[in-house]
Amino acid sequence: MRYAFGILFGATLTAIIFAEFAAIKVAGFGVSDPNLLASLWGLYLVWVAVSVILILAPPIVVVIANREMLRELLLYEAGGLALFTPIWFSIATEVSGGSWIGTLLNGIEDGIPVVGEGWRIVGADVGPMILIPSFLVLLIIGIVFLRPSFLKKATSPPEPRELTALKERPVSETEAIEAEMPGVAPPVPDEKSVSELKSLLTQIGTPDAVVKAILDAGIATVTDLVATSPDQLVSMTGIDRRTAENLQTAAQKKVWFGGI
Repeated sequence: MRYAFGILFGATLTAIIFAEFAAIKVAGFGVSDPNLLASLWGLYLVWVAVSVILILAPPIVVVIANREMLRELLLYEAGGLALFTPIWFSIATEVSGGSWIGTLLNGIEDGIPVVGEGWRIVGADVGPMILIPSFLVLLIIGIVFLRPSFLKKATSPPEPRELTALKERPVSETEAIEAEMPGVAPPVPDEKSVSELKSLLTQIGTPDAVVKAILDAGIATVTDLVATSPDQLVSMTGIDRRTAENLQTAAQKKVWFGGI
């Protein structure tokens, strides 16, 4: 639900901004009076300022209320604005009587307020060479930012160095047995334990080459063999996985059930 609310937040914010722009455009249909046109331009500038405030307000509120959520909110807001700006722009253009395809191909007249001569705010045209690539880039940014895997990775707290070092440290055979059989001390190999292991392997029909590979890998007791997984057997001895699985199954049946 949190992800759905984040997407809804970005979509709603963008929809509010473009809905008012569309309303201002509709209000200007058929208007030729210079004073009224100037009033609509002033209203357009006011809504641009309000839109900036609407975009900046949520991060400011989150910084004050819960700073830990700031990164997540910024990703949802930036991703939502990027993904839904081309979508709501197209819808608002069609609703206000225009063609979004024609607008992309012809550009927007007086679309961006800029400072002109005498510090007056004037409108600057946005041509298709800028408009089309910009929308494509926005769509890509939105898709990347709103991917669940990206959000999870970007908002998860960093892993402690000690834990990272522990994961990267190779695990010894003794530690592996301890992890699989907690509380049980690994047996100390001796001539008797090696002899018992060889006897077990012979009884279950293990080829001499495999027996040698197992002993050379440091597996010197029956307990070692039973506690070693097929994956570990494959990596330690070089035998194929099917052989390792069959060998361990036979060894476990022999040890636990007497070969039944």
